[in-house]
Amino acid sequence: MDKAFLEQMKKKVAGELAQKESEVIDFWKQELEKILQKKSESLSALQQDLKNLCSRMENRLSVIRKIP
Repeated sequence: MDKAFLEQMKKKVAGELAQKESEVIDFWKQELEKILQKKSESLSALQQDLKNLCSRMENRLSVIRKIP
């Protein structure tokens, strides 16, 4: 294959990966901001909300890791 073509494809893939990573981080940032904006009744309620967020993230990671 042409060396210039390979470099172009590497740049394209790197750009797409960066875009996807940005979208994922933005999604989870928005989820965290929802928790921050929520008026928690107590520290334990805030901790529970954060545990729920962590659980959602762990579930998503397990789904992604199962995909071949």
